[in-house]
This record gives sequence, structure tokens and C-alpha cells, in this order.
Amino acid sequence: MATDGTKGVVTLVCLTCGKEKYFTNDVPAAATCEQCGGTVFRTFTTPTEPDEAAIDALESQARSISYGDSSPDSTQGDARDLDLI
Repeated sequence: MATDGTKGVVTLVCLTCGKEKYFTNDVPAAATCEQCGGTVFRTFTTPTEPDEAAIDALESQARSISYGDSSPDSTQGDARDLDLI
């Protein structure tokens, strides 16, 4: 975790089987996967308190969810393929 007091969740993902382990306090220096016994993990940190960077990222990725608004990355053919129209 960050030493500046920022709170968050650290996720360790086992590279062998994909099992996830979550930590909110101290992350152990060495971990073992309960499912496969693997010891190599990929680490992801997710802040749980909003900061300027997280707010900006959410705002830039947000899409309108008003009724009738179209998705900017979809076409009529995409909706037909999903049997939505």
C-alpha cells in the first residue's frame, strides 16, 4: 500500500491459475496460491478514496446513459447481432 495514507485494495492475481487474493492492509512479501501452489502473482492496486486522477479518469471514460442515447462505439449492425433491435 502507499505510505502516504491513501487507502485502497491490493489484488494479487496468480499467473498460473488466475486465482485472486485481496488485501486491504499489509501485503505479504511472499504469497502462495491456495488453489495451485503458485508463488508468482501480478499486482493491481485500486484506490478506494477519490483523488483528482481517479475522478478525471472516470469522467473521461463515462458515457451518457440517458434513454435514447446511442453508444459512440456501436453501430446498428452491432445491436442487430445482439438481437437488441
